[in-house]
Amino acid sequence: KWLRTHLGASMRLRLLPLLLLAGPAFMLKPLHSLTTTLNLRPVTWPGLVYGNSTVFHFANRPETQGHVALTIDDGLCRSGAERSLIPEVRNMLQEHGATATFFLCSDYVNGFEEEAEKLLAENHEFGNHCPCDGVDYYSMQAAEFEQELLKTSKKIQELSGAAPRWFRAPQGKFSGSMHGVVSKYGMQHALGDCYCDDWAIEDADWVAGTMLQQVRGGSVLILHMPERGFREHILKALELLLIGLKQKGLTAVTLSQLSHLAAPSAPSAAASKSSGASNAGGYAVVTHHDFGTVDGQFFETKEEALAHWRGLSLFSAHMLLGPDGSELRYYGRRGGRDAEMRRWAASDG
Repeated sequence: KWLRTHLGASMRLRLLPLLLLAGPAFMLKPLHSLTTTLNLRPVTWPGLVYGNSTVFHFANRPETQGHVALTIDDGLCRSGAERSLIPEVRNMLQEHGATATFFLCSDYVNGFEEEAEKLLAENHEFGNHCPCDGVDYYSMQAAEFEQELLKTSKKIQELSGAAPRWFRAPQGKFSGSMHGVVSKYGMQHALGDCYCDDWAIEDADWVAGTMLQQVRGGSVLILHMPERGFREHILKALELLLIGLKQKGLTAVTLSQLSHLAAPSAPSAAASKSSGASNAGGYAVVTHHDFGTVDGQFFETKEEALAHWRGLSLFSAHMLLGPDGSELRYYGRRGGRDAEMRRWAASDG
């Protein structure tokens, strides 16, 4: 508030790098206040690297107006039954007609399977957030990370009967090798566009107010799971947030529900090879992921293909082929990958 009152926009922009470098928790509040005022959404900045390997929001689409995705990390409870606030969170969501995607840490689900089943019965969904908080999954070798990822996926499948659709990297740190493993198991990485370090800033009114300033139709909101004596303020923040969303005419739904609403916005000319599409007379954008996975999409026009190309991640190798099979663009290491991508585009899928 002081920054908005006493400093002009240009000066606030000049101060931003200093705030970003400051780091300690006491700087988080003014940092988020400043970036929210300037509508900078720093939580989406990794998209410059992650590209379309990561969902940040479904905003700017007419189909998602009036809806947002509510996501809650570090579920369900790490501290034992006496500290659990799972029933309180579930009842609060039910009271406000909201559903949420809970990104589970499988170590924090043990002993809470019955509560997890109640959440699923009320149309909430589970995503994969690795086994526990505070582990550096980002620096793991691919094989080790794969083992950890599958621990949580297995737990979710035991509870829901289906493999998880969504993955969220702890601390948002997502590497190329992680992307390869996540893609291998058919999951989509998801972050968000509404976030203010709710886990560290113990001010429920400020957390809710800041997120309500950030939110728009199609947003993905990120909160953390509250427990008694640990992040407990987030329960109040959740209540205030749900009240504020209703006042703004926004309904909180799961990531899958919001993604489904957004689906009609996908380019009608684009199709995947797995659906039996042909690139005859069209443009192919082909991606070679880690683990040798190759996939892609076809487009009727070069403009559509280039629009898709501009959103690709920096993790993988990509090739843009013209209708005659000529290479129009290439990104990444070759080493035989280009030949595999050509074979994929020329095959029947």
